[in-house]
Amino acid sequence: MCIFCNIIQGKDTAYIVYSDDNVVAFLDKYPITPGHTLVVPKNHYDNFLEIPDNVSFYLCSSVRKIAIAVKKALDADGVRILTNIGKSAGQVIFHSHFHIIPTWSHDPPILKNFVPRKEQPKEYYEYIQKAIIESLKNV
Repeated sequence: MCIFCNIIQGKDTAYIVYSDDNVVAFLDKYPITPGHTLVVPKNHYDNFLEIPDNVSFYLCSSVRKIAIAVKKALDADGVRILTNIGKSAGQVIFHSHFHIIPTWSHDPPILKNFVPRKEQPKEYYEYIQKAIIESLKNV
């Protein structure tokens, strides 16, 4: 079983910011930037190209909603939304997922003590999780 399926089933922990019947969104354990969030369909598909149309439509709609909330919560100037398909494209976990990666034209205040692609202190995840959850209430 993959790590994302384990998170969905509650067998592994994650800092979940959104969940409904079809998708779950949680903070990346090794974030590229503060607020780096993953959006994952609850059903297992190896990659985005394997997802049925009705599921991909809902997944993309959810990615949009969560990206808006992440951008607002982190006061980001922009956001990168991407998915990797296949090992040669950089896919590491073979459960379809989208990355939401906030960007800034200046160093964000949250960047204090942030080290990219490293596991962050518990306080980081709790702070970001709370901010995104709060922001989602207004999307």
